[in-house]
Amino acid sequence: MTVNLRHVELFRHIMHLGTLTQAAETMSVSQPAASKMLNQLERSTGIILFQRMKGRLKPTRDGELYFAEVQRTWESVERLERMTKDIRELQFGRLNLGVMPMLAGTLIPPLLTRFCRQHEKTSVKLHSRSSDRIIEWVIAGQIDVGITEHFTPHPNVICRLIARIPNVCAVPEGHRLAGLKTIRPEDLDGENFVSIGSPDRRIFVEKVFEQAGVLPRMFIDAPMANVASALVANGAGIALVDELNAHSFIGRGLVAKPFAPEIFSPVWHLRPNTLTGSSLADALIRDIEDELKRLGYSADS
Repeated sequence: MTVNLRHVELFRHIMHLGTLTQAAETMSVSQPAASKMLNQLERSTGIILFQRMKGRLKPTRDGELYFAEVQRTWESVERLERMTKDIRELQFGRLNLGVMPMLAGTLIPPLLTRFCRQHEKTSVKLHSRSSDRIIEWVIAGQIDVGITEHFTPHPNVICRLIARIPNVCAVPEGHRLAGLKTIRPEDLDGENFVSIGSPDRRIFVEKVFEQAGVLPRMFIDAPMANVASALVANGAGIALVDELNAHSFIGRGLVAKPFAPEIFSPVWHLRPNTLTGSSLADALIRDIEDELKRLGYSADS
């Protein structure tokens, strides 16, 4: 059985409007043409849809049952058409986003709020984990976009450096170093120091101190930059923290000072090459890059 959707559309209009004449006008066809289309639909389905009573059409029981199924199908088609339009206009979709903690609590919340308001039918699942865990997810194709502090040479992953965020020296308000214009490694000799993040970062920072011949006291090892900043704000010690997290604690017990030599936290955009590209994911990463640039951070920083 082959059913012509145009004929089904006519049937639907008849059921809604009550007469063949009005249905024909709605579809911009003549009444004889509409009558022929209805007869063809009944022949193709093998169902008597209407009783003809003195020029009027009354739905049969089979016609009513057929109409109920037509309605369900038509609503599904209309939803599909709306979804197609929304996807084309970047208004609908689902994104899995993995972001390192450094940005998950600073840059991402206001940016993602704006993005979801602009793309109202978009569902975003935000994961904040270590860069190493996010890399694992990207390799496995479990997330659409990864924002990390590290890159990976894995063949399943496309990596691109999108920004470098300078680190500052975070010191408690009232500390003896809070009045310095720039803080150098030798200024931290003997100070309580709050280290952050992965062993690789800790080794790198320790080398900076070692090259300057100074030895801070590694007092607390914090998992994330915001935790380190909170510790500094409470007087626990001094930390080298990315500028975004440090600035979120200014006026709350923390003072941020430039540090020399400069230390940067890289921001990498990772995506699995095993997944089909998404225009919605592309739009989100563009927003992230634009926001980083607006704040003065780029890959050439």
